[in-house]
Amino acid sequence: GKFKLNLGTREMFREDEPMPLTSGEFAVLKALVSHPREPLSRDKLMNLARGREYSAMERSIDVQISRLRRMVEEDPAHPRYIQTV
Repeated sequence: GKFKLNLGTREMFREDEPMPLTSGEFAVLKALVSHPREPLSRDKLMNLARGREYSAMERSIDVQISRLRRMVEEDPAHPRYIQTV
């Protein structure tokens, strides 16, 4: 496909071009690809990505999703890969 995610080296590639990820972005992306086509609530995604307690008001996950969309979507305003329902 267009994207490759190497879980061992924590690297993502788009058409063989490396795409740098922060540790938070990698954790969110890993959680998403580990549950393909499965809707994940914000709580579930935070738990999978962080594995710790967090504030219900914490919005960092929203920022990371937005950054990931800009990386992987042709049109982030109309996402194909990372969708919100």
